[in-house]
Amino acid sequence: MITKTILALESSCDETSVSVVQGRFDSSSPNELPTAVRVLAHFVESQTVHLAFGGVVPEVAARDHLVKITPLAMACISHSGIDPDNLDGIAVTMGPGLIGALMVGSLFAQGLALALNKPLLGINHVDAHLAPALLLNRFNPDADIQQWIEVANVEYPALALTVSGGHCHLSLLKSPVDRTILGHTADDACGEAFDKVAKLLGLPYPGGPHLETLARQSHAQNQSFKFTSTLADKTNRHGFSYSGLKTQVLDAVRRQLGHPQGRIDGSKLPPETKANIAAAFQDAAIGQLADRLHNALSDHPDVRSILVAGGVAANSAFREKINKFDKLQIRFAPLSLCSDNATMIGLHALLPGAQLSSHHPFSRYSYPS
Repeated sequence: MITKTILALESSCDETSVSVVQGRFDSSSPNELPTAVRVLAHFVESQTVHLAFGGVVPEVAARDHLVKITPLAMACISHSGIDPDNLDGIAVTMGPGLIGALMVGSLFAQGLALALNKPLLGINHVDAHLAPALLLNRFNPDADIQQWIEVANVEYPALALTVSGGHCHLSLLKSPVDRTILGHTADDACGEAFDKVAKLLGLPYPGGPHLETLARQSHAQNQSFKFTSTLADKTNRHGFSYSGLKTQVLDAVRRQLGHPQGRIDGSKLPPETKANIAAAFQDAAIGQLADRLHNALSDHPDVRSILVAGGVAANSAFREKINKFDKLQIRFAPLSLCSDNATMIGLHALLPGAQLSSHHPFSRYSYPS
């Protein structure tokens, strides 16, 4: 029995996060999945400084990471009870994300790895979002800290849908490390559309959860809005697009306000109208995700599981929609690990194939040509 201990750091956007995770392995084979994992410490600090701007300001985010990352790492290591000399490696988000924010985390991790003489593992943020859905049946930060959790038994092949504020990817997994990207967004990510529509309606940042709450206040019998999501064409059955949907919402708000000149302020709309617009947008947004899953299942009929991760995976209407694929194994990332966090980075570092990476952060996901 072998135990590996990883210190993980995440700073790709507006969460500063540090975590210590362990994996238990039956052997030292590099191709082996852990049989159990545990999280010794899990620290996440969201940046409230962006509330005043209604969205993330990259330069402000980088400066805030710079202030928080050292004390947060010290607190996390102390809370974990692990001697840093006993770490097996340091994992850090190398991208995609905001380049300044990424550099804060990666440079801190490089310095720490050099000081402790430990391997440095550069982790892809989008891939890491799936790790909690792959490995964990549960994770409650209060109840499960420092508890061993048996690794989940995922049935392959699987479809993996990662939906967040910055990313929207649909992939086919034949194993935890054999991944083929089927489709991605042509413009805006789904979570970004949620946040921008929420801002248009005058809701606080981050807008996604507030928009979901507002949509629940809509009554179906009073629904007067219908938005159409972009249909997949024959050459892009698995791709996504949300810019057109955002424009439809903007036009609807403009009409309701009487076509005003200048900035459109949806906060002036009657509460019932705002709720109906929010509900219609949410239906169209998550409907597009379900449509692409249907297409992928039609093209890959041997699929046995659906894995869902990313910030939008916390949306209850979305979860309800996905759970209707009831003939398949459905696995969501635990709610506490849907948004950006270092625990997912550490869990991904425990997967087969996690290797030393370039020390240079990158800002874009590399798509196959």
